[in-house]
Amino acid sequence: MKKTLTTIIALLSLITAFAQGVDDACLFSQTYYQGTAKATGMGNALGAVGGDMTSVCINPAGMGIYRSSEFTTSLSLMDNYHSSNYYGTDNGANKMRLSIPNIGFVSAKQKSNYRPLRFTQFGIGLTRTNDFNMHTLSKGINPSSSKIDSYLTRIDGFSPDDLHDAFPYDIYPAWSTYLIDLYEDELGEYYGSPVPQGNIWQGQECEFKGRSESWTFAGSANYRDRLFLGASLDLTHIKRVGTRTFSESRVAGTETEFNQWHYKEDLSSNAIGVNLKAGLIFHATPWFRLGAAFHSPTLYSFDESWQTETESQILGVTRKSLSQEANYEYNFISPLKWVGSMAFIVNERGIISLDAEYTNYGAARFKTVQDDDYDYTPTNNGIKDTFGKTYNFRLGTEWLLGSSYLRFGAAYYGSPFGLGETSGSVKKASCGISVPVSHDTTFDFAYELTYGKTYHTLYDAGELGIEPVTQKQFKNLVSATLKVRF
Repeated sequence: MKKTLTTIIALLSLITAFAQGVDDACLFSQTYYQGTAKATGMGNALGAVGGDMTSVCINPAGMGIYRSSEFTTSLSLMDNYHSSNYYGTDNGANKMRLSIPNIGFVSAKQKSNYRPLRFTQFGIGLTRTNDFNMHTLSKGINPSSSKIDSYLTRIDGFSPDDLHDAFPYDIYPAWSTYLIDLYEDELGEYYGSPVPQGNIWQGQECEFKGRSESWTFAGSANYRDRLFLGASLDLTHIKRVGTRTFSESRVAGTETEFNQWHYKEDLSSNAIGVNLKAGLIFHATPWFRLGAAFHSPTLYSFDESWQTETESQILGVTRKSLSQEANYEYNFISPLKWVGSMAFIVNERGIISLDAEYTNYGAARFKTVQDDDYDYTPTNNGIKDTFGKTYNFRLGTEWLLGSSYLRFGAAYYGSPFGLGETSGSVKKASCGISVPVSHDTTFDFAYELTYGKTYHTLYDAGELGIEPVTQKQFKNLVSATLKVRF
């Protein structure tokens, strides 16, 4: 816990100058597949199972299972609820979203019944790989510090004339709205603030929308119905837009000239990327299957904008300061992944599958674009120091029930802060059913519950101290998929 909070505080100190930072490196590297209802119902544990368009994103060899052509499309409804506790005060907020997380087409061609190469396949699919729709709220009475205290620490040694150029997005707006002012005592002039040092209401509200998704172009081959090979080119897209508002206000009954203030950030991120994947599935025996896949790092090209608004109310007078809009272009490389899988066939009526995934979030890197001389070394060092290696595990099962299939799944995604950490880990549980409409048409339905718990500080309070926000996530996802074979 202490290590996690220390790294988060270091993270916050790195993102004060730019909207992109250490936390974005983790966010844009994480993958939580939202594809077909079959994959959702089985916890996305399809690395050694295949036969599903979402499985192709995990292991391209999974497309080699197809013996006929197929079209799929899915619809999902998500309710993302976050609860928080800050200095003993509970808050909650949620966001709902209706989306199309999957569209896919596979063309299968039979080559021979007796030669080693039996089938080849080509497929195109769209799969949502992460969802950024969220609404969080945390608020409580801080007894010991204000965000302004972190500002005052940072401007020690700067003259008022230097504030605009040195801190145009946060501290200078606070100066221009009189949240920071010059005071004088027997030792001379010093920076101070009418905002009390503690015993104030403070909190943060975040509301974002967006997603990451991947267009997959894959090819695969079936050898002797035992060895399946596949490879894919994935074109990825990230879109994330939202606001983050920090606010402070005086406690009722407190005698102070300060009323309230807020600091609002408007952020927009848009990116395109590309990666390669390769994998195999081997039917070792009629009842045991093995799978392995490699995901290359994804190279992203980002366009990002960031603007801040500071508003203060002191002695009943309201003042506002709107910063200029900052626009950035940069490259980002997410870490590679290895996936190992196994599956057991039970009496030809059921299957139990397990995926184990390895990645190192500390290997993510920002890079400059051409003609940009900005140095990302401090940020990249922050990524390496903050995040680490982790493992993700997915378990799924499917059972034939009459003409339908009943499915269950569970998953554990390890903490991005490294092995042995728990903050930021995610747990999932799911179930689903397949209902045939005709010989060639099937409807799949699934439900998934996601739970996660994180700790984060609202700012670096230094020696004054600040309690972390304890935040819990409960995400409910309902999805349906139409599958047509021909």
